[in-house]
Amino acid sequence: MKAIKTAIFLGGGASAAEGAPVQSELFRDYWKLVRQKPELVDPTMLRELEDYFGEVFGLEIRGAEPDAVLFPTFEEALGVLDLAVRRRETLKHYDLENISRDSNRIGFIRQYLVLLMAAVLDHPAGSSKALHRRLLENLRQEDALADTVFLTTNYDLLLDRALAALPGYEPDYGFSGLMAGKGRPANGRTVELYKVHGSLNWLFCPACNAVDVTLREAGAARLLTGSRHSHCEACHSVVQPVIVPPTFFKDLSNVFLGVVWHQAERRLQEAGKVIFCGYSFPDADLHVKYLFKRAQTNRTRTLKFSVVNDHPGKKPGRVEEERNRYRRFLGSEVDYTELSFEDFATDPLRLYR
Repeated sequence: MKAIKTAIFLGGGASAAEGAPVQSELFRDYWKLVRQKPELVDPTMLRELEDYFGEVFGLEIRGAEPDAVLFPTFEEALGVLDLAVRRRETLKHYDLENISRDSNRIGFIRQYLVLLMAAVLDHPAGSSKALHRRLLENLRQEDALADTVFLTTNYDLLLDRALAALPGYEPDYGFSGLMAGKGRPANGRTVELYKVHGSLNWLFCPACNAVDVTLREAGAARLLTGSRHSHCEACHSVVQPVIVPPTFFKDLSNVFLGVVWHQAERRLQEAGKVIFCGYSFPDADLHVKYLFKRAQTNRTRTLKFSVVNDHPGKKPGRVEEERNRYRRFLGSEVDYTELSFEDFATDPLRLYR
C-alpha cells in the first residue's frame, strides 16, 4: 500500500466554520428547532428532556425563550448520568434497572440527549460556506487527495457529503470489510475517513453485531421520527447510533469503533505530517492525545504537526493557552499557524510543502 503522506484531523471548529453548532449551543438550538420544525420532534423525548432539565437542573423550559435559559453544558448534562451509571447510583426519579416505574430512566435520558445532538447537527441554523467541499476540490485538483487521510472527532456529515459529491468518490470509514456485501466500490476511488467518536450515519444493531451506513443521510436523526425507523432490517432488534458523546467518560468499546481506531493509528504511523484543523486539543480527549503520542513515538522518522485554528475575534490569551497545550504535549515540531479553516480550505497545499 502506498504510504499516506499527510493526515488532516478535523475538530469541531472546522464544522463551526461551515455553520454547524458548537457544543455550548446544542441545547439552545434544539429548543429553537422544537419551535421551528415540530414535525422533527418526538413528543415523548421532548417531554422527558423538559422534565429532566426541570427536575435535575431546576430549569423551566416549557414556554421559555431558549436564548434566556442558562443551560448546563452538554458535558454536564450527560456526565451526571454517566457518573451515576458508573457508580451504580441513582438520582431522584431517575433510576437504573429495577422494578420501579422509573426503571432505567437514566438510560433513556442518556439516549435522548444523544438524539438531541443528532437532530441539531443534522439541521444547523447557520449558513454553509461549503468549506469542506472547497478543501476536497482543491486537494483533488492538485492531485493530493490520494495521498491524504482524514481523521475527525466530529459526528456531522459535512465531510462525508462533500466526499460523496465528488464524482466517483466515497468515504472509506475503515470497516467496509466487516459489512456483509459492502466492500470497496469497483473503481476503488475512496478517501479514508476515520471518525473516532462515531458518526450520525452509523446505526449499530447489538443483536446482529452489524452496522448500517446511510451514506448521505443522518441515520441517527431517523430515530427521532418514530419507532419504525429504530429497528434492524435483518432481525428487527432496536438499533442505536454509534456516537461517543463529548464527556470525560468515553465508551469506545463498540467493535466497529475499535477497528476505526486501529486503522487510524496505522495511517498515522505512515504519515509524515498531521494538520489539525479547528481542534483545540482539549484535556477531555485523552484518548485522542494517546493516539497521537503513539504515532509520534513509535516510529523511526519525525512526525511533524501544523495547527489551523484561528478565526475572527479569537482572544490572544486563548491562542497562547492553546499553543502551549499543543507544544507541551507534542513538543517543538508543532507549527501553530495564524490560518483559519477557510484559509486552509482555499489553499491547502501551503501546509503540505
